[in-house]
Amino acid sequence: MPVKKRCDVQIWRASPGDVDHAQWRALTNSLSLAERSKAFEFRFDADRKAYVLAHGLRRLVLADMLEVPPDALVFQEAKSGQPQLIKPNHKRVYFSHSHTREGVLFAASFDAAVGVHAERVAELADFTRLDPFMVLPEVGEPDAAPLSFYQCWTALEAFWKAAGTGLSAEQPRLQLSTHPLGHFEVSFETPREFSMTSLATQAVIFPVTSPPGGVASLAVIRPASSGDAACVVHEQEWTKDNARLAHLCVNK
Repeated sequence: MPVKKRCDVQIWRASPGDVDHAQWRALTNSLSLAERSKAFEFRFDADRKAYVLAHGLRRLVLADMLEVPPDALVFQEAKSGQPQLIKPNHKRVYFSHSHTREGVLFAASFDAAVGVHAERVAELADFTRLDPFMVLPEVGEPDAAPLSFYQCWTALEAFWKAAGTGLSAEQPRLQLSTHPLGHFEVSFETPREFSMTSLATQAVIFPVTSPPGGVASLAVIRPASSGDAACVVHEQEWTKDNARLAHLCVNK
């Protein structure tokens, strides 16, 4: 009997408050000129730091995985608005990142398409915002409603990031079902084509540790050839594991 393939996913978490002055300089220096220019367009320091941390961490993790210097990475934006890595292209890697002012998440995998999304939890959550995109879940106790809303919202965003399109009102409404192990399985209310049904069949969505004060989800869409391969998620924190990437933080 053949061994079933598994899908390994790295997910890194970092908060601006955990980065010291030397690390900020190194992260900034790892960015391209276009990324640095974009960073300094932000009006507020908190937004600028979140951007630098998200894009710097993206470069360091991908450089480590692909065994190249961070400045060898070249990105472009797809028509959907999703970032694409165009150099180097010797090995296919899937990736996604999300950030709030409180922290960033970056997910990457050689095995499966990934999407990650984090949202800061506000006091009010309006479930009607989900209605164009998702079959609304049953809402439990009032105290649990905000978290239920944000888990659904981040799962929705993460799924369409993994699909490579980003969220759009033109897409069929998503349905989430909770697996006994705690993750979400995906289906569509009215799939418009077979490829959509196949996409949902291969998808699994996990609640993951979010930046402070938030909720986050990770979507993994396995290749059709992998069947229902197990997904193994390796969560890592900048505060504990940044030494692994430190040798890539070089001044240009």
